[in-house]
Amino acid sequence: MPVPLARPDPEQPLLALSAVEQAARIRDGALTSQALVALYLARVAALDPELGAFVHVRAEAALREARVLDAERDAGRLRGPLHGVPTAIKDLHALAWAPLRFGSRAWRYLVAPYDDTLVRAVRRAGMPILGKTSTSELALLPVVETDLHPPTRNPWDPTRSAGGSSGGAGAALAAGMVPVAPGSDGAGSIRIPSALNGVLGLKPSRGLVPDDTAAIDVHRMTAVGPMGRSVQDLAALLDAIARPDGVPGGTLAACARTPPRLRVGLVLDPPFGQTEPGVKAAILSVAARLRDLGHAVEERPRVEGSVEEFAPIYQALFARIPVLFPGKLQPVTRWFREQGRRHSAAEVARRFEALAARGQAAMEGLELLITPTVPQTAPPVGAFADLPTEAVFAAVGRLGAFTAISNVTGSPALSLPAGFVDGLPVGVQVVARPGKDGELLAVARELLEG
Repeated sequence: MPVPLARPDPEQPLLALSAVEQAARIRDGALTSQALVALYLARVAALDPELGAFVHVRAEAALREARVLDAERDAGRLRGPLHGVPTAIKDLHALAWAPLRFGSRAWRYLVAPYDDTLVRAVRRAGMPILGKTSTSELALLPVVETDLHPPTRNPWDPTRSAGGSSGGAGAALAAGMVPVAPGSDGAGSIRIPSALNGVLGLKPSRGLVPDDTAAIDVHRMTAVGPMGRSVQDLAALLDAIARPDGVPGGTLAACARTPPRLRVGLVLDPPFGQTEPGVKAAILSVAARLRDLGHAVEERPRVEGSVEEFAPIYQALFARIPVLFPGKLQPVTRWFREQGRRHSAAEVARRFEALAARGQAAMEGLELLITPTVPQTAPPVGAFADLPTEAVFAAVGRLGAFTAISNVTGSPALSLPAGFVDGLPVGVQVVARPGKDGELLAVARELLEG
């Protein structure tokens, strides 16, 4: 079953269904893709002015795509388990004839002339595209507060941030403006907004999902992955985007299997700072649930680390991103890229390998590791706005304290809803060994559905 919406609508029961369930109704003729797309477009029109999850809506194009998919369904041609179900694309990805702005005034007037690898995969899966969702500038920060558009707000409490950098997708999913969506994750950018908005998000194993960043991301830290409100939806979307030839994968089938009983490590405190007590209590409840399911859970010490250790790796990555008008970047982005040019490739490689070894050692003797996804609830919108430029990344680094190491190790890492603290969602992060994405999702299904 899907997790609850932040903005339920009892008059629209279709919104409460998972994407896989919606697709089943399209498949059996009880629902059309056009009707479903129209429902979500109305939802976007009603809620997005307050939340700021979308930066571009393509209503006519989405309805046109839905009509084609309905005709294919009528002719007995189905493209997969998400045929006819709409989605949205993060504004880091090229969607033909739509704006491509990377959350930045430096790219304000760019229109993409082609579909990139991710968008082509989404189209092959038969998913109409409602529009583009917001991101922080160049996907740098874990909050979406750019100079280009208003901040993206949390549907559970609009005075709070939706997180980032895939904050638009997280807010849109939690508010019921889209049923399932891809995001991207360089240090937690799928998992952080998933946790803060009370939805699910998976950073897949390194290399599982093809993307177009190889020339920039030489260490392959970033990953494209699925976000949604049910485990089956994540698996279905992962299958759709993980194969460049369009041949479906087997993740949806794998997550339906009963996983073996596993040895699970529990880490409650981040590499620096502390986890808020309410968040810690929520994670302990998840650990108890795993024990009840027969898994062996043992508490492990925190993995020592600091923002200062990780920052040069990330700075070097951002320094390689081409920018049309660097002078139009926000001060923190500009400063971050400038710092990246000061680090040699050899220094960055040494730091990367040392952190990867530390992260791999934390999994020694374990099949899974569970931690809070974020050690706190969603910060207020504007919480970091008045900090000196050089202090911003260190301050927001707390939000990614648990997540960044999996981008270094390449392990699959999933954020699941773990309850609420003071009315705000919190998430549990579940990390598996590389290549165990299907088993990870099977454990997630056990946790959420019993």
